[in-house]
Amino acid sequence: RGIVISSCGSSGRIPECVDRLKRLVEMNIFDFVFSFAGVSTVDSLVVPALSRFVENVFVYDMGIWAALEASFGEDKRALNTTPVMLSYAEYRYVDDKHNTRERVVNTRLLAYSNFKDARPWGLDIYQCSNSNCGTKAHDMVFHADGKQYFGRKWLKTLMKTRCLKCGEKRKGIRAPTWIYQCDGENLGRVWYNWPLSISQRMEIGITH
Repeated sequence: RGIVISSCGSSGRIPECVDRLKRLVEMNIFDFVFSFAGVSTVDSLVVPALSRFVENVFVYDMGIWAALEASFGEDKRALNTTPVMLSYAEYRYVDDKHNTRERVVNTRLLAYSNFKDARPWGLDIYQCSNSNCGTKAHDMVFHADGKQYFGRKWLKTLMKTRCLKCGEKRKGIRAPTWIYQCDGENLGRVWYNWPLSISQRMEIGITH
């Protein structure tokens, strides 16, 4: 049982909306809720990946998160268009002897990291860390800082930023510890629990 919300914008992006969607899974109404989490989508780019996700779940009986990684996670063009949100339930054994399981709900965002397009680690909500500025990512410049890593170590690459509004520059910025790279050699694909906590939002410059 699952629902795919094909609209973009607030449904998978605004914390209050995400929490409402998550409740649908927590209340066991659905096993998963999928939604786009960008400000816009391009149908011709996202529909093939979305079709593969649905096929992976309902035809090939893949795990829900694995199905997302094998569809959007392997389609750079689709994920570069919009991040996607997935709230899903899975069962974990808590007592092997008595075959006891518990239902656990996870809500994650899958995104593509692109410094050039102002989405560091997939975070298009990144903001200038100057408390008197707070300009958004599209008015900032992001570059790799120092040695660039590739393969399974690519997330170790440091970042430097420059704000086009206030001029503040920062160097040697590490990826937050709550950002995880996808399995395999999917360079640039990351995920994190969603929505972000207040402390996580402050870490990327969001102070209000």
